[in-house]
Amino acid sequence: MLSAMSFELIYMEKFMDKGYMGKVLWVDLSSGKIEEETIPDSVYEKYLSGLGLGAYLLYSRMPVNADPLGPENILGFLSGLLTGTGSLFTGRWMVVGKSPLTGGWGDANCGGNFSPSIKRCGYDGIFFKGVSKKPVYLFVDKGRAEIKDASRFWGMDTVETEKALIKLADCKKPRVACIACRGKTLPDIRYFQ
Repeated sequence: MLSAMSFELIYMEKFMDKGYMGKVLWVDLSSGKIEEETIPDSVYEKYLSGLGLGAYLLYSRMPVNADPLGPENILGFLSGLLTGTGSLFTGRWMVVGKSPLTGGWGDANCGGNFSPSIKRCGYDGIFFKGVSKKPVYLFVDKGRAEIKDASRFWGMDTVETEKALIKLADCKKPRVACIACRGKTLPDIRYFQ
């Protein structure tokens, strides 16, 4: 869950200057460790943001033989380069990772208000690795990120989960990206072919 109003003036000044925030957030669900990583300008110049940045980070950080449903896979949520610039049709966000269906590259994109919120939190992307022992969610607000217990949301559908998280959030205009009940149980991917 991201707060739409969780950015400092310095982030916005940097964003307006280059079109990207210059950093990503790494969340290790196995250890509970959360780290910011500054991305060099040269990476943005070569790969831009969104899918390009996601591909660069996944291919440089993930072992080749990583199990798509295992702890070595990386799941990234990324905002596009032009998000927040005023350009039309640029508010899409991407999810990238190793596909359980093909064992190769996997990505999806979605519209709405989540992409600008990633940037307003000061990041171009949020990446998850590892496996949590219990249901958790990531809360990012005012430059602070924390992993919180999500056990109470287990079994809810996406609409119920989003409403519950928004009600629980102590911030203005929270934004939520969540999965449905079926996704939480890791079904056999062949059912979706």
